[in-house]
Amino acid sequence: MVHRFAIALVVSTFVLTIFGGLVSTTASGLACPDWPLCEGQMFPKMVNGKEFEHTHRLVALFVLAMSFSLTALVVKYRRQDRPLLVAAVGASVLVVVQALLGALTVVLRLPWWVSSTHLATATAFFALTVTLAFWTRQRLAPRAEAPGRPLLKRIVPVAGLVYAQVVAGAVMRHTHAGLACGFDLPLCNGALWPMDQGGAVHVHMLHRVLGVAVGLAVLWLSASLWRSPLASPALKRLAQLAAVAVVCQVALGILVVLWSRPLPTMTIHSSLGLALWALVVSMGWVASPSAAPVAVPAPAPEASLSGTEVAA
Repeated sequence: MVHRFAIALVVSTFVLTIFGGLVSTTASGLACPDWPLCEGQMFPKMVNGKEFEHTHRLVALFVLAMSFSLTALVVKYRRQDRPLLVAAVGASVLVVVQALLGALTVVLRLPWWVSSTHLATATAFFALTVTLAFWTRQRLAPRAEAPGRPLLKRIVPVAGLVYAQVVAGAVMRHTHAGLACGFDLPLCNGALWPMDQGGAVHVHMLHRVLGVAVGLAVLWLSASLWRSPLASPALKRLAQLAAVAVVCQVALGILVVLWSRPLPTMTIHSSLGLALWALVVSMGWVASPSAAPVAVPAPAPEASLSGTEVAA
């Protein structure tokens, strides 16, 4: 039960982040000028951007409730597993911080640094929900011995690079630097990296450079894991998915510029970036020695349910 609930939280958080991306790409961040209500109403007429902004708020409220509920379930059934308990409580704290940052974006009228921090925190929270999904399953279910630190040392730097790229994309979006280089690819306004054309160009070029770095790093990691005798079949499957995702992501990034930032392409681009982040985080937990099962005593109801899941 706890594991299924954790998976539901992962899916809900992914949906929430997609709606957050829609809010920014449609410039709907101030469609509801007040907070937490929208023009003084809980359910306003969903027009003029409110269909994006207020839906984002409602999904956020659902994720908040889901996070608190998961923490309560962990306290009730799995409190003997201290790392899991700390992670669950941490998720509840982080989702509150995230909600407050969302409020600040409205109250302060969308300063880029608050909006970017909001996305950076959301990305960290999403990684924590993925962690909870793995821990609620792996720490009860028997599995093959984890491959250990050698593979993890390859994955962690790549994960950090992917996270940096997600944040760089947020900064580019919230500083309106998406077309700072016009439609020029691979150059920027006719230069490799123009140094005298303003901060927006530098923000845009940083996102491009990080995109290339992430693409090469993920492809290298995927090939490395595929050849490694230490990598489990599950880890190799995740590596394959990550390789496909990063190739598609780079292609979408190019199309976003060439097609003048159409909404569907931008939405898929940001969503796939988050999916790539989840894949790399998952690779880390599959390869992590801490993913190995531990003896966690639990009350009879949860033990019974978990046993059913393992047998299945």
